[in-house]
Amino acid sequence: MRLRSLCLSVLIFAGISLPASAASARYEPPASPRVTYNFNPAWKFIREDVPGAERAEFDDAAWSTVSTPHTWNDIDSYRVWISHRSGDRGEWGGIGWYRKHFKLPASAAGEKVIVEFEGLKQAAHFFLNGHPMGKFENGVTACGIDLTDFVHFGDADNVLAVKVDNRNDYREEATGVAFQWMGRAFNPNFGGLNHDVWLHLMGRIHQTLPLHENLGTTGIYVHADHFDLKARSADLTVEAQVRNETNDYAPITLSAVVVDHEGRVCARFDSDASDLVAGQSEVFTATGALSDAHFWDVDNPYLYDVYSILSVDGKVVDVARTRTGFRETAFKGGAGTGGVYLNGRFVWLTGFAQRSVNDWAGLGQAYPDWMHDYQCGLLRACHANYLRWMHIAPQPVDVRACDRAGIVEVCPAGDKEADVQGRQWDQRVEVMRDTLIYYRNCPSIFFWEAGNTVVSPAHMEQMVALRKEWDPSGGRVMGVRDNDNVAANLAVTPIAEYYGVMVAQDPRTDRVSGSDIFRGYSLARRDRAPLIETEDFRDEAPRGIWDDYSPPTFGLKPQSRDGVADAYHWTSESFALAGAARYESYLANRIDHTDSIHAKWSGYASIYATDSNADGRQEASAVERLSGKLDGVRLPKELYFVTRVMQSAQPDIHIIGHWTYPAGTRKTIYVAASHCDSVELLVNGHSLGVSSEVCTFVDQVSGGRSDRTGANRRDLGSTGCIYAFPDVVFVPGRLEARSRARGQVAATEALETAGPPKAIRLTVRTGPSGWKADGSDVALIDVEVVDAKGRRCPTDEARVDFSMAGSAIWRGGINERKLDSTNHRYLDTECGINRVALRSTLVPGTVAVTAARVGLEPATIRIECRPVRIDAGRELVGDHDAGFDD
Repeated sequence: MRLRSLCLSVLIFAGISLPASAASARYEPPASPRVTYNFNPAWKFIREDVPGAERAEFDDAAWSTVSTPHTWNDIDSYRVWISHRSGDRGEWGGIGWYRKHFKLPASAAGEKVIVEFEGLKQAAHFFLNGHPMGKFENGVTACGIDLTDFVHFGDADNVLAVKVDNRNDYREEATGVAFQWMGRAFNPNFGGLNHDVWLHLMGRIHQTLPLHENLGTTGIYVHADHFDLKARSADLTVEAQVRNETNDYAPITLSAVVVDHEGRVCARFDSDASDLVAGQSEVFTATGALSDAHFWDVDNPYLYDVYSILSVDGKVVDVARTRTGFRETAFKGGAGTGGVYLNGRFVWLTGFAQRSVNDWAGLGQAYPDWMHDYQCGLLRACHANYLRWMHIAPQPVDVRACDRAGIVEVCPAGDKEADVQGRQWDQRVEVMRDTLIYYRNCPSIFFWEAGNTVVSPAHMEQMVALRKEWDPSGGRVMGVRDNDNVAANLAVTPIAEYYGVMVAQDPRTDRVSGSDIFRGYSLARRDRAPLIETEDFRDEAPRGIWDDYSPPTFGLKPQSRDGVADAYHWTSESFALAGAARYESYLANRIDHTDSIHAKWSGYASIYATDSNADGRQEASAVERLSGKLDGVRLPKELYFVTRVMQSAQPDIHIIGHWTYPAGTRKTIYVAASHCDSVELLVNGHSLGVSSEVCTFVDQVSGGRSDRTGANRRDLGSTGCIYAFPDVVFVPGRLEARSRARGQVAATEALETAGPPKAIRLTVRTGPSGWKADGSDVALIDVEVVDAKGRRCPTDEARVDFSMAGSAIWRGGINERKLDSTNHRYLDTECGINRVALRSTLVPGTVAVTAARVGLEPATIRIECRPVRIDAGRELVGDHDAGFDD
């Protein structure tokens, strides 16, 4: 079968006409020396600085066995009250060592060997078989280490040792200068090899990897132009940096084959032949047309595989695969006509801002790829199509997930919240350059961000020049998030290619005229390029408090400890109302508004998507920042469901809260509904009335304290999609909401009153391939308390104890309003549910988990952990191709 596929590929390259049945066969690339191994499994690890650990003969038998992505801070984070200025003050910082034992096949002797670290925190020194191999210090980008000169092949053992340092005061060794983006508040500090690791083998004539950090190579750049959207065609260009590391010159040709989702060849084209002398590098270019194209879109994130193939005198010597998508973008200014255009149409960008560490309670930054896809799926399920990553470049696994999900990204490089000079600015430029090179084939990235606050005109010009040098044809723009510095904002206006703003919608922006500028908004900017909100609605609320009427908490009571007070006072209900009102204020001022006074914004991001181990402002009552619409283990808050409704292009409905209250409760019931004329509320089939007007939201609490006089009440304006039904008396049974549009029922939702807690229910979640015994995979278990009919008890909040049998590492979950709740074999439910995590070991088999509470029926679930083949320290995964795998 392999020989047959190879022959088919040769015939296609020769331009020979094939029968229709053969031409439609799934494409198999020609064989080449290039292969990539999954280097994640089975590292030896110790969290201390051990003299001599770099030596090949060092005895590491007593060390722990771990797999990457790995962090040593999954056991000491989310345990203390969060700090606005310092983030999580409980994380350990210091030096740890990793050692990887591996062998390479004798048949690969003489080939190029490179290990790729997609990232680590913060700095590292690398050693192979006792030889120093380089260092990494910026804590942001991917980096490559060339092992070629000191690696053994055949039966000889190799030892790759990595000394990792995550001290929060780390300074660059050569200069003594700190990296600006160090700081737990902005960049939570999960130390270790906390990203995927890959081992690449390539021939001596090869296309390089996009690993400018340490290797200085730029890889492959695939881009498209001359789009004909109606005819569904475009011209493609493949630029590949090629290196000849043989002892002779070589006449090289670059060919490209474009393959669709079904594995069918859609286009193929060649470069002219060119000679490379020994030791020379050159960028080869091949161009050709793509017809009957599927363009990447937020609603159809279509990805192609582009195989770039090097041949010497007709013999294939290297094949690389780049997964990418093709789309036409335009970034326009102008009232009613401006905004972000994708494939010829205006796209309203709506979504979230998120810390790039994208941490998960109990696991930190170290969790498997499928969980990043799972999060993107949750965001798409609430109709988000936009993510603005904050301060440092996003993780490769998140960028790949956004490519697949159709989520437009803003990609920074490295900064904090100030412009800097000298070496610190140079560090930012270097990280931006390396980020541009690594991610320039990723169709989901539309925006490069030069800073999380305004920079000088000279610095802005330098960043725009970087974009033009390294990503001139990717359909992306360079800009900056602005601040309240009017002079600085005005100075960068003619230079930036888009404008990021923060909490910018305000009555004062409605009054801007002439050359005025307020929070980054001006008429000149509006008419020149898109203005996108990058981090609005900074408020916080825990998932586990429904409203002022639900036991056992009966509302949020802000705390004060050690002279520090909580900043916010929202319950899950009021958080949803306030969040909807803020979103509506932007929606009413979209750039495509017909009234030029209200034509402003091209996109909206609410900060955050998920709760995070970052700079929280509930400093007296929470162990992480609670701005997320999902909590720290990705369980949804009520604002998540309201966000789904208000971002929907179709009729949708959600009753905010639950319907299991104490007898005699009387409260307002809120229903979020979109694309409708009215909403009717019913209890046990009896109508409580019809509402045809969305409500406004008035914040009746000021500064975390009840405002009894009403003098400081804040009217946040229309909620846009929420209908209020005041003074509803709780009656057990069924609460139903129905929306109508043009006289017809458009959407319905119903809630039922739950009975007394009866039992525990467990539900397992794993990746699409099941739970793998690779030492880093995770199984998630949802734990619910239910009544006799299996209905979740929404006001249950009490301890559940767990026991486990089998080979796994318990990572538990979190109670955000309790100290030291992670990693334990017990956890409280919150609103009747919580979630725990188990990490696999290298031992396959069945793992049984039992959850129990006195007075309830216990539950047991069994999870099969599938074996993974690891051969000589390597797991074969196929042509990973410059950091982008299947």
